[in-house]
Amino acid sequence: MISIIGAGKVGSASAFNILRFRISDVVLIDVAGKLAKGEALDMMQAAPAIEFDGKVRGTHDFSEMDGSEVVVVTAGAARKAGMTRLDLAAVNSDIVKTVVKEVVRYAPECNLIIVTNPVDIMTYIAYKESGFERNRVFGIGNTLDTLRFRSYIASELNVSREDIRALVIGEHGDSMVPLVEYATVSGIPIKDLLEKEQIEKIVNLTKTSGADVIKLKGATTYAPAVVIAIIVDAVLRGRNRVMSVSTFLQGEYGFSNISIGVPVILGKNGVERILELKLSAKANTQFKKSALIIEDMINNLHART
Repeated sequence: MISIIGAGKVGSASAFNILRFRISDVVLIDVAGKLAKGEALDMMQAAPAIEFDGKVRGTHDFSEMDGSEVVVVTAGAARKAGMTRLDLAAVNSDIVKTVVKEVVRYAPECNLIIVTNPVDIMTYIAYKESGFERNRVFGIGNTLDTLRFRSYIASELNVSREDIRALVIGEHGDSMVPLVEYATVSGIPIKDLLEKEQIEKIVNLTKTSGADVIKLKGATTYAPAVVIAIIVDAVLRGRNRVMSVSTFLQGEYGFSNISIGVPVILGKNGVERILELKLSAKANTQFKKSALIIEDMINNLHART
């Protein structure tokens, strides 16, 4: 069973994707109990069309997550005009701390997946607050960025998105690092197919993609929701997928005591293994800059509290 905490647009869309892909039963939890119940009822009525025969229910009661193998946290405030990322981190850290206490109480054996932004900071807080092994607490960050990277590569080349393989590491934010040297089309490096200017355009679009959607419609929904379903599937079914997620480092890539996006193998135990790549000099410098930004935010957040 999977529990999703937060019945807003992303949480509800994630729940529906999990049902649509027939991954698991879902419990949707929100302090606004009527909202969670209404979303679950709506999904249940759609279930015959997607040939889902399992269970979906909505509630305000955290005890309903009892025994969940996976818990996804989408609850949190959205960034508003005039609010810095540190301001958002301060608000959402209190929400995440409250939620994690309930997770520890009712689903102490679960894999805990963080979606709440800023996701690298919230993943760090969730790990520290939960007391779980580090492999069981991770954030979706760069898996979403990687989908965007793949989409823009495919568009530039006018080829199927299905044939693109790529990776983004670092912060889920402006300092993310799309790894051009590891991006391929059916095994062909994109450097052999695109000009330098085209690659720079793709990288820049990837970095601004989330903000671009937010400017147009206020929030991202479908892309993060499908990423959550993909990650849940990898964990629940033990598929050992290679993805870039925000995870707590203990010396990997030269950093410790931060959560940041790096490639991992995702399976039954969550982060089965962190994969340390040989980065180009440019990518290595960019990753270090990204890690230091996260480190600075964590230190500033501690200073506030």
